[in-house]
Amino acid sequence: MTECPNCKAPVREGVRFCSSCGQRLDAQPAPDAPTLPTSGGFSSQAHVLLPGERLQGGRYVVKEVLGEGGMGAAVLATDNRLDDKLVVIKELISDSTDSTRFQEDVRNFKREVALLAHIDHPLVPNVTDHFQEGSRYFMVQEYVEGETLEARITRLNQALKERDVLIYALEALDVLDYLSQQTPPIVHRDIKPANMIVGSKDKRAHLVDFGIARAEVALHAQKKQTSALGTPGYAPPEQYQGNADPRSDLYALAATLHHLLTNRDPRHYSPFSYMPVRTINPSLSPEIERVLVRALTNDITQRYQSASSMRQEIVDILQQRFGVSDNLGNYGLNISGHFQATPAPGTPVGGTSGPVSLSGVSAQDAPTMRSGGMPPNNSGGFSQPIQANNSNSLPPTMRVGQYGSPNMTPATLQPIQPIQPIQSGYVQGYAPLTPLPPVQPPPQKQRRGNGWIIALLLLLILVLIGGGTFFYLNGLKSTNGSQQANSKDNGVGVTKIGNESIGVSDGSYSFDTSRSDGSLKTQASENLRKGEVGSAISLWSQAHAQDSSDAETLIYLENQRVVSSPHITLVVATMLSGDDSAVGVGRDNLQGAYVAQKEYNDGSKLTGGLKIMLLIANSGSKATYVNQVIDRIKNIAKSDSTFVGVMGWPYSSRAVNAAQLLGQAHIPMLSQTATSDQLTGISPYFFRVAATNKAEAVAGVKYAEQTLKVKNVAVLLDVAESYSQSLGTDFENQWKAEGNTIVAEGRYTVGDASSITKALPAILAKNPQVIYFAGHSSDVNTLLLNLPQSNIQILGGDALYELNGYTSSSRAGFSRLRFTALAYPDEWDVLGYGKEKPPFFSAYPAAFNTGNQKPGASMAIHARPMMLFSHMTR
Repeated sequence: MTECPNCKAPVREGVRFCSSCGQRLDAQPAPDAPTLPTSGGFSSQAHVLLPGERLQGGRYVVKEVLGEGGMGAAVLATDNRLDDKLVVIKELISDSTDSTRFQEDVRNFKREVALLAHIDHPLVPNVTDHFQEGSRYFMVQEYVEGETLEARITRLNQALKERDVLIYALEALDVLDYLSQQTPPIVHRDIKPANMIVGSKDKRAHLVDFGIARAEVALHAQKKQTSALGTPGYAPPEQYQGNADPRSDLYALAATLHHLLTNRDPRHYSPFSYMPVRTINPSLSPEIERVLVRALTNDITQRYQSASSMRQEIVDILQQRFGVSDNLGNYGLNISGHFQATPAPGTPVGGTSGPVSLSGVSAQDAPTMRSGGMPPNNSGGFSQPIQANNSNSLPPTMRVGQYGSPNMTPATLQPIQPIQPIQSGYVQGYAPLTPLPPVQPPPQKQRRGNGWIIALLLLLILVLIGGGTFFYLNGLKSTNGSQQANSKDNGVGVTKIGNESIGVSDGSYSFDTSRSDGSLKTQASENLRKGEVGSAISLWSQAHAQDSSDAETLIYLENQRVVSSPHITLVVATMLSGDDSAVGVGRDNLQGAYVAQKEYNDGSKLTGGLKIMLLIANSGSKATYVNQVIDRIKNIAKSDSTFVGVMGWPYSSRAVNAAQLLGQAHIPMLSQTATSDQLTGISPYFFRVAATNKAEAVAGVKYAEQTLKVKNVAVLLDVAESYSQSLGTDFENQWKAEGNTIVAEGRYTVGDASSITKALPAILAKNPQVIYFAGHSSDVNTLLLNLPQSNIQILGGDALYELNGYTSSSRAGFSRLRFTALAYPDEWDVLGYGKEKPPFFSAYPAAFNTGNQKPGASMAIHARPMMLFSHMTR
């Protein structure tokens, strides 16, 4: 024995860390076993734990690696103090290099381990220890020997028996009921077949893979997909918006039961879409179909509101259909391990007798025992090994290696509206939206490269990818109809309205033809419709050489490259004709979509090497044209099983109608920048990642009061346009709530400059210090040109950041402009995360040959949430 030079505690010879204080020791590794490598500083990379390594002064000896990757490892080990009892050790690694942030990670870790340690249920593995060695942190849990339900259904390659599945469900619901009774209630967040292990000894279904990071902490995860968002196919819609509560676990359990009863893996199909189980497996009871229909409702308020209520219906089915009575007891306290069989209605006395095993598994379904080595298909008592993820787009946090990576988050159960978009003024897990310093548009008109829209498209792609990453079908065929006719087979086609082409294209039609390469693109599309693919590719290549910033060309080229490969299909819905402001936003949308498409296709980031095909939808200059596009998208959804969903629309005026129509057709839609309050709760199939107008109004009022220090404010809005009406009204309400008075309210019509000049005299007569302009940059031009020389300031929302809408003549008024935005220039650097910028910052200029031009001043808020959804591609 020797002593630690730091705390003087006795330590064994040959160990490298003091078990009391964590001090690194100078002792050499024992000659008979490998020891842990260390960096000597804060741990920011995973070190592979190998069989034979010793931890905690030799107490734990690694026997087998269960999973490893960029965030650490989970290992099977023996505990020498408990007669070599098998345990699972999970390593946690902080991504922080800053001492203060590192210590915060440590505090979060210890707090969450303490929470896990207080879970006391026989069907949940206990936390037995946690410790530190150097800068590395570990948690120890009981090991559940058995077979996961994922492994079982994979091994049998057929649906499991209804009776068996119902008993597993009863056991899982007992756990969920227990968790919901905690203070605050605990949400598992990643229930799926791989996280339910049928014990080889008790034959019961154990719920495993609770995480140790709170949801809000997990949202900052930098290197690895965050399981706070669950697993696609099993997680409910609200979980992807940070609104999970115990009812979300009931949805995930129902999705798990659906998989087990039908052998239909939900990860292979469109998101939030489950066929009635009896259409797949007619032998199932009508009662279980009814239970699953209710539990899998997207509207959280229409599902079972508690685990106990769902559990009772399962108990009734077991009793009435299978003659099995509930003998589990509350929270699994009956340790007999058996259900009591009782005669079902109509069963002769004596027809069923004797105790029935809790798992009720027949001989052919018996669980396989774990033996040495990692079994295939996740067959041991652990979840799938984690995959390394080299992305580093998010602020760092403490994370856990797999066998336990799904996050278990304490969450107070609050009534929430179904699938509420983000309303709190911040993107979940990120800094609140605050008033920005005065931002002046550039002194000359230029392409602004709205990277915040571009990068947001990356997020939208990644969300939608999750619904269809296992499709294996051929690519879309080119259409041969005229441009006035719809392609009745697959929905691809356009309708000419004036000079605009309104519709959906896979390359067979071109939308953005006012550019220098427009004629080349048009000819390429014509050739593609004729079946002359080689000629079309050649023309697109020439178009790209002529205009390297044209993402429409690049998307069509990429589609042709992957069309014969297994792929999924997404629709990018935007505006590529109309006024300059809208077209500029549409071009940015396509650039972001293309960067994401290439990143995932070239990096083979989707399961099974799947590729991404993008269809482009143009709704043109009028919001009413959206209806025609929606009709085509519905046809695509019916005819193309690789179709996943819609990314768009960026404008609220388009998104409101689209969200309703697509929701009725059960087609997911994700908008990047539609902020109108009308979209809040509009459909369980609608999502957005931008803050609402209400949040922007709060920020604007705060800025006017605290920075501009003004009292006399007028508002100019269009009450008939969704975005303008919502933003203007929100500002007025918030301004009045602060005890202020609106000195004048003016009305104008979007796109009508004369309506602004007519409204202005009445406003100026009230001598406002600030005019809050609720609208777009293309309209604020008129206000800038007609204001008197007095020092009246113009305040507005994010739409004033559409720099494509400004004219050169309005430059003189730029100094008046103040507006809230969804992010601000160089945000990553300002907040101290410059070294952790997402790959997008380098991928964008490389894709579009922009040289040193940055991809956009205010894109950070959209680049960050992008990586939250990248886990859906795993």
